Amino acid sequence: AKEDPKPLDAFLAATKAHAEELSAGASGAGGRAEAYGTIARLVADLLRTDLPPESSETLARQSKARKELRELQPRWASLGGSEEQRGVLLEAVEGPVVCGEPERNFSTLFF
Repeated sequence: AKEDPKPLDAFLAATKAHAEELSAGASGAGGRAEAYGTIARLVADLLRTDLPPESSETLARQSKARKELRELQPRWASLGGSEEQRGVLLEAVEGPVVCGEPERNFSTLFF
């Protein structure tokens, strides 16, 4: 999205529309559809590159997204896939992950 944020914005719009479709049916029950749409938006906020990387706005957006993703962790399964596939969310929130748990000594792991 660094050169052109339109594809990312289109993806987020499609994700939002899909979440709205899900909420109308049984598969979106219990807040699953809302969690799906919110998680997709938060991951985009963490990873998007169309904003200056070290600006206070970008850092604040990323911090807020990490906090909200942590709060939604019990609902990560709403995205589907396996626990291992959803590990990318844990990595986005906590940093490097080993065996499904945040790696605490990553900086010294291979030295």
